This record gives sequence, C-alpha cells and structure tokens, in this order.
Amino acid sequence: MKRSAFYKAFSETYLELDPRTLGFGRIFFALVLIGDLLRRIPRLREFYTNAGILPNHTVLWRPPVARLFSFFFMSSLPEEAVLWFLVCFICFFFFLIGWRTRVFHVLSFICTTSLHNRMLFAENWGGVAIGALMVWTMFMPTGRRFSVDAVLASMRARRHETPEDLAAGIPPADNTRFRSFAVLCLLLQISIIYWFNYVHKSGQTWHDGTAVYYVLHQERIITWLGLQIRLHLPYWVTKLLTEGTLVVEAAVPLLVLTPVFWRVTRPLAIVLLVGLHGSIAAMVNLGIFSAAMIAYDPWLLDTVHWRLLERLVPKKRRARVVFYDVDCGVCFWLARVFARLDVHRRLKFVSNRDTAALPADLDRDVLDKTMVVIDPGMPSRRWGRADAVAEVFAALPFGRLWSWPLRLPGINAIANALYDRFARNRTRISTWLGLAACGVPNAPRLVEEAPPPPTPFRSWLRVRRPLVREMAVAFVFVILAAEVSVANPSVPRALRFERRPDWMVAAVMYPHVFESWSLFSPDAPLSDETVVVDAVTRDGRHVDPYNEVGSRVWSLPVDSVPVRLGHDSFWCDYTLRIPDAPQYHQALIEWILRYPERTGRDQDTLVRFDAYVIWQDSPKPGAPPEPTNIRKRRFLHWPEGTP
Repeated sequence: MKRSAFYKAFSETYLELDPRTLGFGRIFFALVLIGDLLRRIPRLREFYTNAGILPNHTVLWRPPVARLFSFFFMSSLPEEAVLWFLVCFICFFFFLIGWRTRVFHVLSFICTTSLHNRMLFAENWGGVAIGALMVWTMFMPTGRRFSVDAVLASMRARRHETPEDLAAGIPPADNTRFRSFAVLCLLLQISIIYWFNYVHKSGQTWHDGTAVYYVLHQERIITWLGLQIRLHLPYWVTKLLTEGTLVVEAAVPLLVLTPVFWRVTRPLAIVLLVGLHGSIAAMVNLGIFSAAMIAYDPWLLDTVHWRLLERLVPKKRRARVVFYDVDCGVCFWLARVFARLDVHRRLKFVSNRDTAALPADLDRDVLDKTMVVIDPGMPSRRWGRADAVAEVFAALPFGRLWSWPLRLPGINAIANALYDRFARNRTRISTWLGLAACGVPNAPRLVEEAPPPPTPFRSWLRVRRPLVREMAVAFVFVILAAEVSVANPSVPRALRFERRPDWMVAAVMYPHVFESWSLFSPDAPLSDETVVVDAVTRDGRHVDPYNEVGSRVWSLPVDSVPVRLGHDSFWCDYTLRIPDAPQYHQALIEWILRYPERTGRDQDTLVRFDAYVIWQDSPKPGAPPEPTNIRKRRFLHWPEGTP
C-alpha cells in the first residue's frame, strides 16, 4: 500500500501533465517559432541566398560542424528562400492551431532545424533551447486541448448531436492527466539548463558582482534601455542584477524538482524566470534566446493552477444568447464549433425551431438572413451580421484580441458585406461541405458518417503505442544524457560518457540539440569588439558596406567601437566569428564587392577595401567611462598585392 502511494505521488509530481498545460505550452511555443521565423526575414538575403555572406555552396563545402542538415541548402535565390520560409510558416501555423498536431509538430522540428542550421555560423544558443524543447514535447499529445484536433474529436464523439443537445451544453472536455517519462525528461532539461549555467559562472566578474556591468558594455548587443541603465543608474543596481541572476539560476532546479510544495514552487520558478529573461531581453539583444527560454515556463503549470485560473475568470461577464438557423447545415456546424470553443460557458445557443425561447419581438425572418446575439442581462441589446460574430468571439477565451477589428468602421463594413454574401450562399456552401441544407431534401450530413473500423494492424499498434513511445523517450534520454556529460566541463570525469559511438554523436549534431549550457561563462566579457570595412568607391568616397547593413553606425573613420551598434543576434555572432574564420573570407569579399547592387548606384563600385577587427577593454567600475587598450587588426585586404 505504501509503495502504491509513493508511486502515485511520484507520478503526479514528475510524470504527469494536465492536458491544458500541453495545449497552452504548444500555443506559446508555436508563437515563439513564428516569431523566430519572422525576425529572420530582414536577414533572408544575407544568410539564406547565394547573394549573401554565407552562400549555400560555401557552407556545404566548409560546414561549421561535421554533420549538418537543412533543406534551405536547396535554395540559392531569394525567391526560393521565400518559398521555404512560407513552408515553415505553414507548418508553424498548423502547429499553433493544433491541426494534425503530431504531424506538424514533427514537421515544425524539421523546419526549425533547417532554419537554424542554414546559418549556424551566425546562430546563438537560442536555437539549441528551441531544439531541446521540441524534442521532449514531440512525445506529448499537445493537441488534446485548445486545438482544432480537440474540437474535431469532440464533434466526432457526438456525431448525432441535435440542437437540443447543443442547447443543453457540451460535456466538459477530458482533463485526464497525461503520463509519460517524457515529462520527467522535460523537468530535468529545465533544471540542467539553469544548474550548469549557474555552476559554469565561476569567474571573477560573477564573484565580485561586475558581470552585468560588463555585459552592458557590449556595444554590439546593448539595447536603448540597457544603455540608459548603464549611463544613469548607480553601479550597485547592476551588482544587484548580477547577484539576482546567480540566485535565480541556482534556485530554479530546486524549485522545479523539489518533491514537496512543488505546486507552489513551480509557479514561483515561472515568475523568477520570466523576470530574469524579460530583463535580459530588455537590456541586451540575444535574439530568440529569451523567448525560447520563457517557452519552457508554461510546461510547469499543474491542474491546481488551471482550477485556480478558472475560479478567477468571471463567467457571467460577456454572457450571450445566440439564435441561429438550424436548417442551415453550415450554420449548425459553426454553432457546434463555437460551443466547444466556449470553455467558460458564456454562450447559450438557441435554434430558430425553439419558438418558446425566441423573444416575442424578434422577427423570425431575420434568422434567415443573420444569426442574432442578445445580452441576457439587457435583452434590448442585440447584434446581427458581423457585430454578432464579434460578440461571439468576445465571449471566447482571449476573444477580444480578434473581435475588436470587426468593430472598426471600415473593417466592419467589409465584414458585413462578406457576411451577407455568406448568408445568401449558405445553402450552396452547406451542400458543398456535405452538410444538411435548407431546401435540399435528403442532403447528406457529413458529421453523422461513422468512420470505418480500424484494421487489425492499427488496433494492435494503438494498444502498444504507449510502450513504443516510452521506449523512444528512454532512447532519446540516453543520447542527450551522454551529450550532457560530455558537453559540460563541470561534470565529474567519472560520470562522463567519453566514448560515444558515431551514430550517437550524429543524433545530436544533425538536429542541433547540443547540451552545453554556459551563457556568459565562466566570466562576462571584459572587452568588446566590432568589424569595420573601409572601402573606396570609384569616385573616391570612403564607405563601410558591412555596417551599412548590420549596424546603426557606419560612418568612417572608426578608431574605437561605437556606442550601441544595434546589431541583431545574427550580425553580432557573425561579427565575432568572421575575423578568425578564413574559410568564409572569400564569401565575405564577394558580398562586399556587390555593394553597388545593393545601393543601385554605379558610382558605388569599389576599387579597394580593407576589413579590420577593433578590440577595446571595457572601463572598470568607478573608472572614467571611456574604453581603454584599443587595438586594430586588418584581416582582409582587396585586391591582393596592392598596398
């Protein structure tokens, strides 16, 4: 009996997740993926085409790592890269709404791996964080709630649903907790990230509290807000931020993995991590890293937290009665869909056949043209056409985000015109969809068609699917545990998996799921650097083609690193690596020489240029704010043989 109680407690703590956590985590994660895709669009030409600084043939012949996969290597022209970007967006979008969730989860993993690996030379650890989260959540049914799949499954479960059934209310969604070893792996992944980031911060800048101070002197990545903090706030504030970073990173593993009071400590971890990564994103530009790390937080929510949120949501606010034409197949189908999206039970659906429920002053003929929405608290408040749709949307969770545009004057007029056209053609639309339609006798009802029985093989596979899933999770766990032991120097030698077979290394490298966690470790950088190109045009002007694209400062001459260069994360990492990467210098030379193609002026044809890397030591706390020990080294010269 004690053993059974222990297993139940262990399972609830480390092996189970609420379906709502799975759905919300999927939505937030998909938004991060879409944001990661959109932020790359301005860099599409430079990093995803052969007209940029990393042509596909250059990366394929001289890859930054031994094993590399990306379908973007098939694109050479901007039009081809745009097509693949569109493919990625479609996969991320369907993953977001949860249609064919498992399929598009896998496809999204392939897409995000391809996005990152194509320009791996200019990536930071945000892509690694995304890949690790994608791996573990791929074993979870993230489409069970808040998804198109969940809505369709609910409708299939009640194929013979009638208007009376709809008026009585939809049964609550299945909130049976999901159980898998993958949940524990995800909790361990979160703990590993922050523990090793904490342990590896062993340098002097973290011990004396100057780390954040020096990070704010990285002109490549500092934001406007970070610059204001550096200029106007006292030193003790940055020291407090340094100590706070260490405290959060050390505390998170304990808060996540503690077996006691974990329903309290995990929300606390969420608050601390959102604060940590939100402040990092506000002060320095690390690209998608902060958002990717925050994407781990929703997976720490438990059933008790969802129940608390349900009690906090007002049920009566925005309650509405929806009158619809039940003889219109597509209208009834939409009512069934809205009823399932109405998780707060604010909508009451009444068909035009329910004469007792229809208001006496409501013209029945109106329901042949539009649905009517009424405020039960003030029956005189009524809406039709696009305004009715807006009211239905507003009653749904987060519905005001997409209901308010329908109320804007110009958009409202267009929406009303589209609604009227839909209403005029609802019989044709219903018939085309295979639904019942008014005026079409014996029209088929697609929702009532039963699916064919599963084949014996599918039945056999369905029974054994959980076992196969757990075996796959264990297999991936061994691979990534070995990677953790090798990639983090703080792991004792006795625990390291030193002799990994090649297939295990390839399984980590191809999808880019490395497990080395050491941001700004062991020390924050004490110096800053940038790249400057001094090019001479045909008419004798000096220009900097490099920083005209990647920086907010490109005036010449440059004798030190300019204040707040404004690099994005791609340009920042490329700038750090390119001086000591001769295998990519020829590609950079060719890109610089295409300067007149970018400006559209023949007089911008270059006759010569020099590329320099400039270093400088950041000022010490309490010293004058000017940098010291400025050095400059030329690493490129064109044409060769000229002085």
